[in-house]
Amino acid sequence: AQRVGFDMSPLAYLSLTPQASLDLLSSHVGANYASGGSGILDDTGNGTITLREQVKMFADTKATMIKANKLGNNRVNRLLSQSLFLISTAGNDFLAFGDGRATRSDASAYIAKMVTTYLKHIKELYRLGARRLGLLDALPIGCLPGCRTSFGHDDACDAAANSLARRFNALLRLEMASAKAASMPGMEYSIASIYGIFSDMITNPELDNGLQEATSACCGGGRLNAELDCSASSNLCTDRDGYVFWDKVHGTQAAYQRAVAAMFDGAALTKFTEPVSFGQLITGKQAAPVAVLDKLERPYVDLEAEI
Repeated sequence: AQRVGFDMSPLAYLSLTPQASLDLLSSHVGANYASGGSGILDDTGNGTITLREQVKMFADTKATMIKANKLGNNRVNRLLSQSLFLISTAGNDFLAFGDGRATRSDASAYIAKMVTTYLKHIKELYRLGARRLGLLDALPIGCLPGCRTSFGHDDACDAAANSLARRFNALLRLEMASAKAASMPGMEYSIASIYGIFSDMITNPELDNGLQEATSACCGGGRLNAELDCSASSNLCTDRDGYVFWDKVHGTQAAYQRAVAAMFDGAALTKFTEPVSFGQLITGKQAAPVAVLDKLERPYVDLEAEI
């Protein structure tokens, strides 16, 4: 959100005050339906707002905008076609392989179900007017400090877990390209390789402008500071800007600042984003590297499920 000119992401949809709701219906602000802990599948993140429900909230918002006569139907559709829809999900769905809901022998069918369900929700967003879509793929989940300690790989990433993420990422790219060609004319999208970006930072943290620690978490406890959740009483590193991971499953702000730069900059196009960079997706330009944008005069819609 900051990269495209906003001070911060839109406020959480369910936390909006009456005035903030009016601003949203008048299209003065964007919308944020994100729910930490949720995933692509309905049975992921029990008690969270599923991706299906997030899309339904967006549909309700659009209907209310039209009904309230703040904007006409045609203008709402035109506005949505110019807006950026950001989705970051999938990480939590892989928890099924640790809690017994799925086994490694189920991996192919389970990942296919993830992608099929994901595309179903994307097609619904398309039907509702989305035409610019930014997707973040799955992290190298086997390199998360919490995963390392869980599987006894303190000194190395868990190769089997990373293989699951790579399989999902490859199938997502294949099916997204196919769906766009077959049933979503006019859809422009970019898939950012969070897997590749974080893998680079983990493999060579010393080469990435000040990151030194890519194994342990900054905040937590136990082995790799990752056996306990981050809390007010946790061990805390002295320089969080030098760490790739904040806690056992989340990256630091410093890591994500670098990730966002890689997503947006045209120079990183062939390595970390496809078929275009995030910057090119937003500006509509398909060539030159993108500078920081002063301001986007269009909403920013966030449908996110944090790992």
